[in-house]
Amino acid sequence: MPKGRRAEAHVRLYRHELESPAYRSLGPASRALLVEFRALFDGGSNRIHMSIREAMSRLGVGRKLAEQALAELLDRGFICIIEKGGFNRKTRHATVYALTNEPLDNRDGATATKDFMRWRA
Repeated sequence: MPKGRRAEAHVRLYRHELESPAYRSLGPASRALLVEFRALFDGGSNRIHMSIREAMSRLGVGRKLAEQALAELLDRGFICIIEKGGFNRKTRHATVYALTNEPLDNRDGATATKDFMRWRA
């Protein structure tokens, strides 16, 4: 790559993640939603806003399947909730999630929890 040019944005899934029991147990919608979550991660703050409607739109599925996909990702440990969304503010806000394969904050030496690697059926 020429000097001064940034790499094109991409989503990276490591082999150890793909071979983990947690990933193997995910349904197709959950796998697709995981890719969407990782695409929204910009390399900075590990705070990803995702509503059920946004998940439905990104996956092209109905409410029930989008909710199931989010529940599977939470259960397997690929994402965690930082701040619950709701309608109790003047403006509506979506739930804020964090990817567990990335550190929660940008501190030097911060490590990712990778909860999905400890999941067992």
